[in-house]
Amino acid sequence: MKSLSLRRQLLISTNIVVIAVLALGAWLNYRMTLHELDEVFDAELAQTTRVLKSLIHDPGFLDQTGSLRIIELPQLPGNYEEEGDERQTDGHPYERKLAFQVWDTKGNLLLASENAVGTPLSQPTRGYHEVVRGDYTWIGFSYFDRQTQSWIYTAQREDVRGELSAYITENQRWIVLLTWLPLSLAILLTIIWFMRPVKQFAQQLQQRDAHDLRPLNAHLPSELEPIQANMNALLARVHTYLEREKNFIADASHELRTPLAALRLHAAQIDPADPASIRAVQQATERLTHLVNQLLLLTKLEGTQLSRSQLTPVSLEALVHESIAELPEAVTAECEWQLAVATQPQVLGLPTLLAVMLRNLLQNAAKYAGPQGQVTVNTQPTPNGVSLLICDNGPGVPTADLNRLGERFYRHPETRHIEGAGLGLSIVKRIAELHTIELIFSSPKDSGLCAQLNFNLLVDN
Repeated sequence: MKSLSLRRQLLISTNIVVIAVLALGAWLNYRMTLHELDEVFDAELAQTTRVLKSLIHDPGFLDQTGSLRIIELPQLPGNYEEEGDERQTDGHPYERKLAFQVWDTKGNLLLASENAVGTPLSQPTRGYHEVVRGDYTWIGFSYFDRQTQSWIYTAQREDVRGELSAYITENQRWIVLLTWLPLSLAILLTIIWFMRPVKQFAQQLQQRDAHDLRPLNAHLPSELEPIQANMNALLARVHTYLEREKNFIADASHELRTPLAALRLHAAQIDPADPASIRAVQQATERLTHLVNQLLLLTKLEGTQLSRSQLTPVSLEALVHESIAELPEAVTAECEWQLAVATQPQVLGLPTLLAVMLRNLLQNAAKYAGPQGQVTVNTQPTPNGVSLLICDNGPGVPTADLNRLGERFYRHPETRHIEGAGLGLSIVKRIAELHTIELIFSSPKDSGLCAQLNFNLLVDN
């Protein structure tokens, strides 16, 4: 099921909030208006009662014999509502919804409006009361006049207030509707305006070629900048991976050509009766296998990242001895090894990768030192940790070329006669980067090569 667009969700949610706020405001206004209307009508009843009180104090106003005096109400035309004008010259139609009475203490009705002849409009108790009279409920006010010893009742039909309530409700509905429509339009235009960068960003992504890995550069609100930044980081990683794969294919096709040609040549000349030809094929196969393994390891390392939780304590002394023991005997037997590795402190790292790094450095040092050569391995304390130095007394590397050590397949022209593929130091460099180990190459007086590993992640003793 397709989800709603962000613009539509914003429009719907904001309109719901606006309608809810307007409805709540209208309801509160309605309740307050009704309360004020009740107060006004109640005050009107009390005021009318006091007017009647002042009138009955006039000796000539009431019949002295106790007969009922009826106040006639105007007869208005029946089509006044259709004419749309309730204000008539002779009165108002609401007059018939108002009534009054004056009773003496003996229960005689002395004065009444034309529509109030008969039963009492209220109760003989001072204050406001509700009385059902005929088909209507009346809200009445009772007042006892001590001077004339009479009860004065004034009342108003409750449906008058109901009609006004309905009228107010109808007006409130129109107010809410007429307020909501322009607000909704304003909200829609505002959302469209502020969503333009998002729409342009989406169009830019849709129109972008699948092979285009250039960074995105859209002008977005600050809230969306992290999305663009993360997408650019993702594009950069994809670009890096693709370049890595291209480099791997190019390197493999270039570097495997020579050993494959040698293997094919030896295979063509193999003589089952000649052990030397068989050994030549085996050596070519081993060199090819070693090269492929180095390429695969380097490619795997380039796509690897280590977290602190993966690192474990490692003893440099034990790691150096284990790495030397794993080297081919032909390599270790031809060199003189001088070891001065401290037992403490321990470093943090991934033991398997640190072992690969040390084996490559140790084998590289022994290979270039040559027969009767010398390899020294020692540790030195540093302000931030410990330093491991692996040095040989081989031909060395000119100072100008030291910064190229660690490049893929780089080999100095003067040492190309020594067997190798130029990948060992690339692997060492990548493992050092993964462990935040500082790797420094030096060649004192261009004689021999020293690899210095500065470990900064130590285990607290």
